[in-house]
Amino acid sequence: MPFLLARGAKNIPAEVQRWQYFLLKRGFSQTGGIDAEFGEKTEKATRFFQVAQGLKTSGALDRATLDAATALGYTVLASDYYATRNKTEWPAKPPGTASPSNKWRNEQFTCFLFKQLARQFRPDAESIVMDGSCDGKYPDWSKEFIVDIAVKQLEFAKGYPGYVRCHRLAADHIIALFEAWEKADLLHLIVRYEGCFVPRYKRNQSPGNGPQPQRRSADVDQLSNHSFGSAFDINYAQNTFPDQPALCGAFGSTRELVQRAADLGFYWGGFFRDGNHFELAHLPQ
Repeated sequence: MPFLLARGAKNIPAEVQRWQYFLLKRGFSQTGGIDAEFGEKTEKATRFFQVAQGLKTSGALDRATLDAATALGYTVLASDYYATRNKTEWPAKPPGTASPSNKWRNEQFTCFLFKQLARQFRPDAESIVMDGSCDGKYPDWSKEFIVDIAVKQLEFAKGYPGYVRCHRLAADHIIALFEAWEKADLLHLIVRYEGCFVPRYKRNQSPGNGPQPQRRSADVDQLSNHSFGSAFDINYAQNTFPDQPALCGAFGSTRELVQRAADLGFYWGGFFRDGNHFELAHLPQ
């Protein structure tokens, strides 16, 4: 039995997200956005789709509408898809994967110097100020290594400013990951883009509120991978650290994205209860 959807029905949020993404992708802007709510806007957009397909305008994703959408590439899942995945232990951690070590990320992305201002001068409690590379070769580490890249797959994600700011050596890997998610028809799961390059310590691991002297990134395990521009966040509101990440099928869940991320060298933060977070952990050829 396929997943049918209607306003006021007992809809699986992720399937509403799928339908909303499909409508937006086909140009039905009446949908408004991807919010997992089959409300007035989604009903209206569905009617527009039905008119375009010569169908009865029920405003619901009924069987006839689903058949028309399927002919246009809409994905239909097995009826037990969510029932077999709606649990905290899914997905299992892919074998051989782990969060990157500080040694590895400094070797791959280049050690940098940084300091921390007194708390009243920081935009965030964990914020740091970047300086040059540790070897003195580059006086401005960020200018040398951080780039802006367009990720077209984020076009419907709230918060996406039109670019992802990341390390230039991570750029192709990030692009490849979003392409893989698109190929697997998983982009409906990305509700909001939260950022990539953000120089800071890991949450709650800043040394204190006072000013901190210059240090080397190679000597500090507590820095976030965001400081290297090698990690990005999505769907933060539904996957806040250190809460349990949203389960598969729930609004904003990122669990279905994990395996393809692992295939391309990314580690999911959900394995340490940071389900909005994806970090580059090795560089596949």
